[in-house]
Amino acid sequence: MSNAFDLAVIGGGTAGLTAAQTAAHRHRRVLLVSEGPLGGECTWNGCVPSKALIEAASVRHTALNAAAFGIDVGDVRVDFPAVMDHVHEVIDQIAGYEDEAHLERTGVVVRRGRARFVDARTVEVGDQRFTAERVIVCTGSRPALPSIDGLTAVPYLTNETVFALREQPRRMLVLGAGAIGLELAQAFVRLGTDVDVIDVATSFLPHEDPDIGALMRAILESEGIRLHLGAPPIRVAPTGDGIELTIAGAGGERRLHADQLLVATGRTANVDGLGLDTIGVRTGERGIKVDTHLRTSVRGVFAAGDVTGTLPFTHVAAYQGRLAAHNAFERGQAASYRVVPWVIFTDPEIAHVGLTEPEARRAHGVSVHVVTLPFTAVDRAVITRRPRGLIKVITSGRPLLGNAGGGVILGAHIAGPGAGELIHEFVLGMQVRAFSGRLAQAIHAYPSMSVGVQQAVARLFDAGRASAGDLREDLVFPAVRPRPTPPGPGPP
Repeated sequence: MSNAFDLAVIGGGTAGLTAAQTAAHRHRRVLLVSEGPLGGECTWNGCVPSKALIEAASVRHTALNAAAFGIDVGDVRVDFPAVMDHVHEVIDQIAGYEDEAHLERTGVVVRRGRARFVDARTVEVGDQRFTAERVIVCTGSRPALPSIDGLTAVPYLTNETVFALREQPRRMLVLGAGAIGLELAQAFVRLGTDVDVIDVATSFLPHEDPDIGALMRAILESEGIRLHLGAPPIRVAPTGDGIELTIAGAGGERRLHADQLLVATGRTANVDGLGLDTIGVRTGERGIKVDTHLRTSVRGVFAAGDVTGTLPFTHVAAYQGRLAAHNAFERGQAASYRVVPWVIFTDPEIAHVGLTEPEARRAHGVSVHVVTLPFTAVDRAVITRRPRGLIKVITSGRPLLGNAGGGVILGAHIAGPGAGELIHEFVLGMQVRAFSGRLAQAIHAYPSMSVGVQQAVARLFDAGRASAGDLREDLVFPAVRPRPTPPGPGPP
């Protein structure tokens, strides 16, 4: 077999798999080099196992709250090893569609090992060398470790090791109140672990709209998560039965104890050991520097996915992988991140696209219009007893047309059941630059959660506001109270 290819893809995660298959479908001869298992971080250590664990925890949470539906399930016992077996069964099932046999059936040649550039057209894998007209680097990212005195002396967890646990922690400390930290913190709390979340930031969920952040903070704390914000970790040390973490705060130092420490303080790009400096590929703090066409500083070498430090999402990695494979051989298309959904898979889910209200007001001033709708006004949420949440829509008028048709959507923010699904109505509306009123005009099936989108957007218009009334007063909505117990029979 010849060692000459049209395209070499380095990395077998989402970006790499997408790039390789895109090029193969266009009849290019493709080499895919992967040091780790195919599927990468998302399949083995990220999206898939975390959501499987979240789902298991959600089942227990639902069972514990079944009395609200008039159902008594009694004691709810967690078999933690069985929970983790479920997680790995899900991983194996999804990984089955990303194996070498499947790729090679599509025409992709797979080689295992670490790739290193010899020159801009030659990569070395073990004792073999391969040449390619174009190369796409898709080596992803790994957990970023904070600089904390004593961290290397304790057996800390990251998303790469937490799913190997076989014994449920009694108490867990989570460093980082981002998506990974909060998703896993809530999952473990719902399984019965005592959890503290520590973050150096003083604001909660700073990338989210302030209303959403305030709502979600109250919800997560109501479930038992203890949040320590503006609390930089100072040092960590082993104890007889676990670890002790010292944090700083307004009142001085505090010591927290647990049997497990989970570090979820961000990601760092995998750029080491590739020989990028040998061929002159420029890198920065966030990863490989690319232009809008995903070209690096070296002609014929592209990069896609987390290694670029653009947006650390699987869906963005897939988008960049497709685009890089196209641009490697065809007329270039510029990447656009104008409409990118963000989702945090807590319960309720958090999702947004576009600008927050403060960002919109800074950019568009008085032309900004904001409407909100609590999930207490969405009948399906009340029926399922999941009324905690909020839909927030931010719009602005168009030049010459003003607010005709409700204006255009600048941003949408949802904290509520199915937020990760509901946000895509707004994604599509923004992608095609539709008048926001189109979402209100579209017939939505009742009683679905998506009716909430229709109701929220309808509030941009007089008729919608009149039918909904004033629903903006509270942002934290208590769970629906169980029905009162009917009185027993009277005296004989």
